[in-house]
Amino acid sequence: MGSFYLLPNILLYICNSNLIIWKLMENINETLPLTNEVFEILLKKLIHKFKEKFKINSSYTDSQLYGFGNYDTKKSSLKNELELILHGYVNGKYLYNKHREASSGKPIIKISREYKFVFFKYLGYKDVNEFIHKDFIEENKRKKQLNLLNQSSITEDYYYVCYYLGEDKQMNKGQVTIYNDWKTVEMKYIYEEESGAKGVYTFFGNIINSENFAHFNTKFFTGGKKIEGAKFVFFVGKSAFNERYYLIGTYAGFDKYDRAVAGKMILKKCSLKSEMEEEVLNKDFDPLMSQELIKNRIVVESNLRRNPLMFSKKSPYSQVLSNTVGKFLFQFNIGKEIYPLKLIIQKNHYNIISIKDSIIIEDDEIKILNKGQVLNLDFSISGIFHLQKVSIYIKSLDFIENEKEAQGSFNGIDVNNNIVSGNVLIQVTN
Repeated sequence: MGSFYLLPNILLYICNSNLIIWKLMENINETLPLTNEVFEILLKKLIHKFKEKFKINSSYTDSQLYGFGNYDTKKSSLKNELELILHGYVNGKYLYNKHREASSGKPIIKISREYKFVFFKYLGYKDVNEFIHKDFIEENKRKKQLNLLNQSSITEDYYYVCYYLGEDKQMNKGQVTIYNDWKTVEMKYIYEEESGAKGVYTFFGNIINSENFAHFNTKFFTGGKKIEGAKFVFFVGKSAFNERYYLIGTYAGFDKYDRAVAGKMILKKCSLKSEMEEEVLNKDFDPLMSQELIKNRIVVESNLRRNPLMFSKKSPYSQVLSNTVGKFLFQFNIGKEIYPLKLIIQKNHYNIISIKDSIIIEDDEIKILNKGQVLNLDFSISGIFHLQKVSIYIKSLDFIENEKEAQGSFNGIDVNNNIVSGNVLIQVTN
């Protein structure tokens, strides 16, 4: 795929070209559930400390207090205060939205990502546990919150190594951690640059379960903003997700060169987080993974073309491709034997199809090579035929200008697994 972004046990931000990594708690869930009562106390404490620090009167608007909308960036706001604690971007409306949820009577307020810690750190507490054991939390409210935390900690996390073909046609690995009973995901990718420096890319997002598929919709932070990340779709079938030791699917996103990319991805389940991390750091790849993933990547260059002939290097020779369609008799000359095969090259789709139902053409591909001078037909053959794999090379002008027939060369593999080569005569048929 390319370049991706995530966050298992570290919180990563890039601020003013500096990489800042905050070590967080091990084995913690994606979201921190707070009872409505505890969240209301937390919010009052945050606002009280802020207003007391800056001696702010009660007429402060919500947008200025929390730091969103058309607030004055030169004036104090909770957003600015929290960013000083986090050393990174804070969404000013996040806390306000949680306030709206609590005001509506929602019994459980879920706090996610960096906000699980920064609110408590601003008040001088290590975490939620230290906060709820203070005297201002009544015993019955404390017990209710502790029960909620204990229930949420029962949820098991799942660890996967993902394999895919990345930038520069190199095999890559990444860490995938599934939280909250397959509701949220964190994906982390580490790239080693030529200089030896390591770049960390992090995605985080939600998992949507639809029929037999799991959809990962991710986001990431860059330049102080949260933006759309890559999309992933994995086939999971009818069984429980965690029962699958391998998941195969696709990704679509962008790479570190800011190009749109898509391709095939394989997830391999690990028993422990340490096992996942160890495998990702290992530079070797199982050849089974490499075989499945090499060449399984689509790259769209980030260039706007006014002229369609500039889409790619092969675009100017598209007329050659359009003249290859029709019905043909291919006569393969091997030694003193000739083996005929009738094929159709479909108009518009350029698929190679056998006229005979007993023969199936697979893995077919038509290429225009050497600046349009050579036509290459490549395909596999299933069924009763002397050849099982063949690659044909024909001079494009010979194929286009000769209405009746054209001569070419081929190499391939016969039914006895021998590598063979020879000439092929291609004739137009009705």
